[in-house]
Amino acid sequence: MLNFSIIILLSLILISQNIILLNEETLILLCFIIFCWIGFNKLKDSIYEDFEIQKKDLEIEFSESFNILLKSVNKKLTLQKILPLWLINFSDLKRHLLSLNLILIDKLPNLYVQRNKDNFLKKLSSIKRIEQQTNKLIGLLLIKKIEKITLLRYFYISKIKVKTFECSYKITLREYIEII
Repeated sequence: MLNFSIIILLSLILISQNIILLNEETLILLCFIIFCWIGFNKLKDSIYEDFEIQKKDLEIEFSESFNILLKSVNKKLTLQKILPLWLINFSDLKRHLLSLNLILIDKLPNLYVQRNKDNFLKKLSSIKRIEQQTNKLIGLLLIKKIEKITLLRYFYISKIKVKTFECSYKITLREYIEII
């Protein structure tokens, strides 16, 4: 307040001495300066609060943005650290896969031959069993036929008395006696 009174007193003295001329432009300038000064004194607290709120909002946004940027940079750094390990792991995987394929290429024909060999041996053993059973069956059939022939021959010799059969019977008997 004291400063305001000194300024008013000083301006009145300057105006009365005609150092400052009071015309329209000076009055408008004086009104504008007073308006700015009063506006500044009355509104400085609310403007200060608005600027503080905006400052806090900007700080929060900058800190969030910085944190996001920091996380992104950290993630990229970890990926850059992991990437050479991945490359090494993939190259090792490639090498192992190639060696596995080479081993499979070498062993697969042997495995195929062994599997076919086992199947062939099974088939051969089943064919051998069938052959043995067939031989037994043929033997039994031959014995049955020979038995029937022998019975028929005996029937023809003893009951019908066909001379041809009696003669062949005597020849067979002589041959048998000579063998003994």
